[in-house]
Amino acid sequence: MNMTARELSNPSRLFVIMHTYRCLLRAHRLKWELHIGELASLVPRLSETRLSFVERGRRRPNAREILAYQMIFGVLPEELFPGLVAEVEETLLRKAYLLWQKYEHDTSARGKRKRKFLETILARAASRAGQKGK
Repeated sequence: MNMTARELSNPSRLFVIMHTYRCLLRAHRLKWELHIGELASLVPRLSETRLSFVERGRRRPNAREILAYQMIFGVLPEELFPGLVAEVEETLLRKAYLLWQKYEHDTSARGKRKRKFLETILARAASRAGQKGK
């Protein structure tokens, strides 16, 4: 997904991204013919109402829920919540780049370590983007 710097800096635009990509949790639940109550009963402290809100994109899943869904369905979070994963990745990359810029001209050992760490984050993202494009 190619976005301009202006779009990346707009939190409401990032929220729209989340809804551009549907939550695929319901599709996985239905694939296995699970009723909403059955899936909710497998996830610690999850009500049917909350699960319904997550499936419809009205609430974001929390970390505990994401881990549970990954274990239940055996798929990565980006296969269940592509919009949420894209949103987190876009925000993280924008912030990593801004932090890299802060240390761009820092020649101290500490500054060099931080730049190298941030460059590793950006390189991993570029690698993932290249793999997605294939």
